[in-house]
Amino acid sequence: MKTFLLVIPVALLVAYSQIMIKLRAAGVAAGDTLASKLAVMLRDPLIASAYGAAFLASIGWMVIVTRLPLAVAFPIYIGVTFVMVIIGAHWFLGEQISLATVVAAGLILAGITIGVATGQ
Repeated sequence: MKTFLLVIPVALLVAYSQIMIKLRAAGVAAGDTLASKLAVMLRDPLIASAYGAAFLASIGWMVIVTRLPLAVAFPIYIGVTFVMVIIGAHWFLGEQISLATVVAAGLILAGITIGVATGQ
């Protein structure tokens, strides 16, 4: 359980950053050049908050890998982040979730549960 609790804040920060960038980038005009799109996005405070969250997640990840084996921490981190992004994309972006995605997320959560329960 300690492993899971260490990873959750980092996964939340990464999921937030991914969803926020997608949400804000979607509002940039499609016909603009790449340079003008980047200029608009880099001045957006919510995109800046997404990059700040990613930076904090990187610091958190450094703490995690000093305390846990990488072979344990990384699969849990990726799995939890995957599930959080799916849920967040549905709630905040209105993206549809297919049955296959639900099954895949369930299998990932089952694997995380087994890994955490066995201390691996």
